[in-house]
Amino acid sequence: MTTLLTARNLAKSFPRHGGLVEVLRGCDLQVEKGEAVAVTGASGSGKSTLLNILGGLDAPSEGEVVCQGEPLDFASHASLTRWRTVVVGFVFQFHFLLPDFTALENLLIPVRAQREATDRDRERALEFLDRMGLGDRRHHLPGELSGGEQQRVAVARAFMNSPQVVLADEPFGNLDQRIGGQLGDLLFELKETDGTSLVIVTHDQGLAARADRHLHLEQGQLRPVDATEADQV
Repeated sequence: MTTLLTARNLAKSFPRHGGLVEVLRGCDLQVEKGEAVAVTGASGSGKSTLLNILGGLDAPSEGEVVCQGEPLDFASHASLTRWRTVVVGFVFQFHFLLPDFTALENLLIPVRAQREATDRDRERALEFLDRMGLGDRRHHLPGELSGGEQQRVAVARAFMNSPQVVLADEPFGNLDQRIGGQLGDLLFELKETDGTSLVIVTHDQGLAARADRHLHLEQGQLRPVDATEADQV
């Protein structure tokens, strides 16, 4: 396999009560092209911080993120903007759909961050909505959709620009188990059909078990989890 994304010796500290709280300590991660990696860990262990650094939403205190041999330039706003709009797709626990935009318009936002949307872009967005059972909801605003429907739109939006990697932070944490399971099916289906790498932060052991690799973040570092101990982390 070909390595897509590498995080080397990541450290991240935050000021708190006049001192520093160290969240990541020499954290390393390697993600192959087309691979799904699940990251679990206790609340406050730094899972979301790790994902934000991988996505260029936050800078590490130390260490680097490398994509196909090119270090991510955390000092360059232009470089980070391109990274977030071209290379990476995001799915968050909360859908973050724009309330005044229809489902179709929300899907086109990543495209419009780069250029004018074309007829082919609209066709791709409509194909996504049809695949997710939302073809007849394309002109509905987020407030007119259920929570599960809103998150379906958010998942599709993450794949709109054919990113190399999708970063998902507790993507179904707000949904019931049945709806979350259905959306997990969609997420992994899109990952397979698009050949996209996937990094999922989750408390859901069932979702983590579907990934190619399961890692646990503890004391600022990642360690592999095998099937025999998955229920214990």
